[in-house]
Amino acid sequence: MFKVIILILFLISMYLLLLKEKRIVRVLLILYFTLISALLLTGISKITEEYHLYRGPVPDEGFRALGDWVGLFSYFFIIPVFVVVAYVTFKVAKRIIQNNRVRIAVYLLWLMFLLAISFVSFFIFTLIFYGFAP
Repeated sequence: MFKVIILILFLISMYLLLLKEKRIVRVLLILYFTLISALLLTGISKITEEYHLYRGPVPDEGFRALGDWVGLFSYFFIIPVFVVVAYVTFKVAKRIIQNNRVRIAVYLLWLMFLLAISFVSFFIFTLIFYGFAP
């Protein structure tokens, strides 16, 4: 249930982030993230059921399959979010900052910050959807 709530909050935040974008872009991105969310949760459910992850004994293949599944979907979530956030924030910065040199410096600093956040996001994503398994 916690995973579903996290995904719903994520979808709401993506919708709010894309509020000023064209309707077709907003709909396509929300549809993409909704489908990916459904696939992620379905796969987690199937793997959990197949390998009895909530009842022991659990074979090592079960943890490996779940880890691979969550790892794959972390890329499907985090890379597009990185691109969307960078696009939206760069567009705002372009409107606000008129000096080209300052704008480039802000872009580079913000890009480095987003890369650091994306790196940390992989660990958070894994922690939420995989957990503390061996």
